[in-house]
Amino acid sequence: MDQLEIREGARRQHRGLAMFCVLYCWHHNKKAVFVRKELLLHYLGLERMKGTRYEWIIEDIADYFPHIFKRNTNNKELIVFSKIPENELLKNKSEAINFSPKILDLASYSLIQLDTNGEQAYKLIEDAMPFLSGIKNLHEFAINNALSLLSNGIVPPEKVLSSRA
Repeated sequence: MDQLEIREGARRQHRGLAMFCVLYCWHHNKKAVFVRKELLLHYLGLERMKGTRYEWIIEDIADYFPHIFKRNTNNKELIVFSKIPENELLKNKSEAINFSPKILDLASYSLIQLDTNGEQAYKLIEDAMPFLSGIKNLHEFAINNALSLLSNGIVPPEKVLSSRA
């Protein structure tokens, strides 16, 4: 894979996440979202993030969130995507929401544990959608599918954009 393909793939990942975060903020009537660095790394399929990748994120999502910055809180590093400047957001933190959509719980489900009329649901799903077993990044899969379902009018926003309790 050449550098151009890597960059374009990263751009699509960043913009997909940004679009989901825009909708998430809209649904919760917020102007910024706090994304845990650990979750961001998982979504991107990375173990660590170099400065170049952070610069790419800033460049790629500037049209969605013109203010992107890092914060440390409760021993957790956060990446903040914001429509308002950092100093304004820090004066009024109620303008932000932690990024914790229920859709990301997909990564914790085990299809093998499900059982339907004596047949394992996993077998039924695997037969119908064999590509699912090859998915390595369930967070990216969940977000991209949620965006597709929303944009095609198949599900309403409250079904996809609700937060964990």
